Amino acid sequence: MGDPGEPNERTALAWQRTSLSLVAGAAIMARLTADSLGLAAVLPLAAALMLGLWVFAESRGRYDHDAGTRDRARPRGGRAPLSLAIATALIAATELASLTKGADQRNSAFPLVTGTLPNSGEGG
Repeated sequence: MGDPGEPNERTALAWQRTSLSLVAGAAIMARLTADSLGLAAVLPLAAALMLGLWVFAESRGRYDHDAGTRDRARPRGGRAPLSLAIATALIAATELASLTKGADQRNSAFPLVTGTLPNSGEGG
């Protein structure tokens, strides 16, 4: 039989890996979309970054509580999964906005794609 603390530790590590990958994803998306969207990209991604860091701290607190080294004043109540879902939605919405803006810019740069030709001024 294994150590009874192993499942608790694995769960805490899984939450920490998930939150750190969310933080990394938000940082990468901020870097890639800041030029095209500006502050409109940085704000939601900063919120996603903060939510990811909160989930990391929450997972650590849960592990300490379950290991018996610290008491928690109240139960979690599903706030960590909700925070991860909100942060993921913020990242996805920012990427969608960046792709949409990029598509608009590509269509204006390549008029043949949109089916309209610019007036060249030649001829009559």
